[in-house]
Amino acid sequence: MTKNKRERASWGALWREALRATTLGWDLVLPIFIGTLVGYFLDQWLGTGHIFTMGLLVLGIGVGYYNVVRFIRQLNERDRERKAREQSEAEE
Repeated sequence: MTKNKRERASWGALWREALRATTLGWDLVLPIFIGTLVGYFLDQWLGTGHIFTMGLLVLGIGVGYYNVVRFIRQLNERDRERKAREQSEAEE
């Protein structure tokens, strides 16, 4: 692969990751919001105080942070693959 093509591929990968990173906030906030909202409506419907609201809030926080950790792991894995690919190309 020529240097120019490699540079363009690298910029393309960078932009893909940047666009994915813009959704990271939603990956964290949306499960928390949905869990709290569903819990609130369940509590209203069943008359259970704040049991479901708190339970689903905690579950939403767990899911949100799981999404963030999964994203970071994917970035690390892609970075390792990219470095290995660059190293093998440099050895050739």
